[in-house]
Amino acid sequence: MIHIQSLIDDAKCFETVRRLRWPDGVQCPTCNSSKITKQGCDETQPERQRYLCKSCEQRFDDLTDTIFAGHHQPLRVWVLCLYFMGLNLSNQQIAQALDLHPSDAHQMTCQ
Repeated sequence: MIHIQSLIDDAKCFETVRRLRWPDGVQCPTCNSSKITKQGCDETQPERQRYLCKSCEQRFDDLTDTIFAGHHQPLRVWVLCLYFMGLNLSNQQIAQALDLHPSDAHQMTCQ
């Protein structure tokens, strides 16, 4: 059996989020400044870039202020969940396909 999560590349998921979120370059979610410096990557998700805004000195990352922020599920699981929602699968079917607890699938689809 193929584990569907292994078909999705974490780096490409983060690249896609960056491209869709900031088509004209990274901007601070607090002050919208484009005066940004990269500040390394997340220890648990090395594809997740951290930033520092030179204008307001706020730190943020690729997922700050998105529906993906603050959750324990990897970004690739969120992408697959959104895909399955587009196929009109039930929360139970999504939970089963992604090997999630039904309450996690419910929370993700409600976001």
